Amino acid sequence: MQLLESHNQCPDCVLMELNVIPEENTNNKFGVYLNLKFGQQQEKILEGKVNFSLRSSQLILGLNNIKLVEKCQINTDLVSIVDSVFSAQPTWKINPIKEQKLLQENLSNLKLAVIEIEDSSSELTAQIVAKKASIFLSDIEGLWLHDITPNKHAILERKLAEFIENNYFKPYISQAIFQSQDNVNPSNLSHENKDEVLTIESNILKKMIQFIYRSQKDNFMELAEIAGLNPLTDFAGGDLTGVNLSGLNLSSSNFSYSNLRGADLTDTDFSEANLKYTKLSGADLSGAYLEGTNLENANLQSASLALANVIGANLSYANLTNTNLQNTSLGKTNVKEAIFASNLGLDDEKKQELIKEGAIFN
Repeated sequence: MQLLESHNQCPDCVLMELNVIPEENTNNKFGVYLNLKFGQQQEKILEGKVNFSLRSSQLILGLNNIKLVEKCQINTDLVSIVDSVFSAQPTWKINPIKEQKLLQENLSNLKLAVIEIEDSSSELTAQIVAKKASIFLSDIEGLWLHDITPNKHAILERKLAEFIENNYFKPYISQAIFQSQDNVNPSNLSHENKDEVLTIESNILKKMIQFIYRSQKDNFMELAEIAGLNPLTDFAGGDLTGVNLSGLNLSSSNFSYSNLRGADLTDTDFSEANLKYTKLSGADLSGAYLEGTNLENANLQSASLALANVIGANLSYANLTNTNLQNTSLGKTNVKEAIFASNLGLDDEKKQELIKEGAIFN
């Protein structure tokens, strides 16, 4: 097969090179090999600069008149096979960020699959795609003043992530196209000139920043409505440091991978919500409703769960060092390998009960 195109929209963020190499002793079978480099992309947006990287993305293979013979075993934490009934195309998940830190490891000649060419019109398309929740904004300069409130910052940070998703990550981040030797058709390739669209989108973003900054409102739900954001779905992966969500109904919401460090979450309803890998260190969840909530791998160090309802929640692998557990309802809670230490409100009987259920006490 012959490479027809290799296009990377954000090469400093993700640089993909795909190789399709004939298998030994075959005429129509090929190995698909992946090379990837990760890093931070810096873009000038409006009058400022933004550095961003990706927590995760997906590599999807489009196979036209090509048979997938096998998906190869992979021995790296950076890439994993996605086996899902909802994925009609061969898909791999890429995870270059662990615990908010970009891994320095790159991938070289990772064999993903073996494919078989079925006829002379065969075409293979590989795309890396990602959504807003996977965008990690590591540095934002010059877009708004530092005296902005935590609630307004959280709203604008996700609007900026949305802007990056729409203008830098669509329809893909990286793409490679291969065709059979006698089917090469360069005329099929075209890329839109995005300059005009980017100018329009930049003006919209600028007006939104100015409007939110000048607004007399600071209620999270009201600001989210103004910005056209859904509080239940649009803040996964967001920076919500120090926000005030006290008393809000966020049942069944998705705040996974978000940063809620030092947030006021008193009496907040997070029942059945997804708070997986969320940073909640120093947050006040006193009286919060967390029944059935997924808090797997969450960081709850020095947080308060006093009077909170955590019945049936998943706290597996969570860090609860110095967490206030006074009058906390912990019945039927999954605490497998959850870390406890120096917790107010835990008597010896409850401590032994948690240990039996898989908790770790330091």
